Amino acid sequence: MRALFMVISFSLLAGCMQSTPRYWQHKTIPSSQWGADYNKCKRSVDRYLGLNPSYQADQGLDTYSESMRVYEVGKKQKEMVADCMRKAGYVPMK
Repeated sequence: MRALFMVISFSLLAGCMQSTPRYWQHKTIPSSQWGADYNKCKRSVDRYLGLNPSYQADQGLDTYSESMRVYEVGKKQKEMVADCMRKAGYVPMK
């Protein structure tokens, strides 16, 4: 249960840490589907990060190290979601 709480917390924190919003577009898929595809990628990444012990909390870290771990998890999450979207044929737009 605690791991699930941490995954949700990381997802929210990662969303807050994003400095510039990133939007995705696809040439052949209708724009009404873009958000659903993004959410699918994000859920997949969140599931992976929640199952990987190195990304979970409660590792006995001091406050600074824990903050850095949370930052790194958020950064990794954004990279993995972007990779998933690119593999699905999307291109980023600002």
